Amino acid sequence: MNPIEKIAVIGATGRLGAPVATELAKHFDVRAIVRSPDKAARMLPPHVEIVQGDLRDIPSLRAALAGMDAIYLNLATETADPGLPFYEERDGVRNLMTAATGLGIRYIAKIGALGAYPPALENIRNNMVPNLIRMEGHRIIADSGIPHSFFAPTHFMELLPNMIDGRALQWIGNTRVKVYWVSVADYARLVVGAFQNPAAMPEHCPVQGPEALSVRQAMEQFVRHYDPTLKIRVAPLWVIRLIGLFNPKMKFVAHLFAYFGNHEDPFYAEETWKDLGRPTVTLRMFSESLRRTRPTARRAAASR
Repeated sequence: MNPIEKIAVIGATGRLGAPVATELAKHFDVRAIVRSPDKAARMLPPHVEIVQGDLRDIPSLRAALAGMDAIYLNLATETADPGLPFYEERDGVRNLMTAATGLGIRYIAKIGALGAYPPALENIRNNMVPNLIRMEGHRIIADSGIPHSFFAPTHFMELLPNMIDGRALQWIGNTRVKVYWVSVADYARLVVGAFQNPAAMPEHCPVQGPEALSVRQAMEQFVRHYDPTLKIRVAPLWVIRLIGLFNPKMKFVAHLFAYFGNHEDPFYAEETWKDLGRPTVTLRMFSESLRRTRPTARRAAASR
């Protein structure tokens, strides 16, 4: 396979997609296919080409993909409802594969989840709706015949700061399960490595960080090294489920954390580490780096 030079990124303005698109743009010509070009222009480096397109609009996708060598997909399914008529990770992917027909796309990489990683399925009880939908999308990509890789990450460290509410770091349900927390920075480097040598990539790539920590251990370590004034609060799952009876967003949150609380990470990533390198960012490193970028930390440094 000739070297990949031009990559179309779909989902480039997401919480995980933006850092990956930014890292890819250091090594490749990147075109971000987005619904909101103005938003993308604020988030992405100036040398990233921005083109408008929508996963519901096949002609817009086909025009946006013209001249590209490869595609990176950063999509998410955020619902507990298994019966919706359109999911980006399934129906949007189907539209994308239709749009890509005959355009010479040579490789596709997509973010998934450990819960959609085939060897992990035998250990999963009551898989969550997002994983069921994304696995359908993965089959659509596989059926296209285009070489592809599905990354299967565990919990991202970036989830923790997003769980801060006021002066508390919050979780829901079981905090005893252990997972191999991974940073987006490490994940982005793995994605770059895949596009640099796609012919050597397997179909499924589990992504796990350098150390296994329980949710409770991770929360305590994050607070210690990011902001020791934060309190740790854990809400009972049944309370969130009760609220979810009247609130669709909280219904999904309960669905998500019920899944989180029932599944611990076995270690799957040995081959990924051999192929693409071992992740290096520990939770302590992530927390301390985040602390240094806090507005209060920058103001304190400026005043010295």
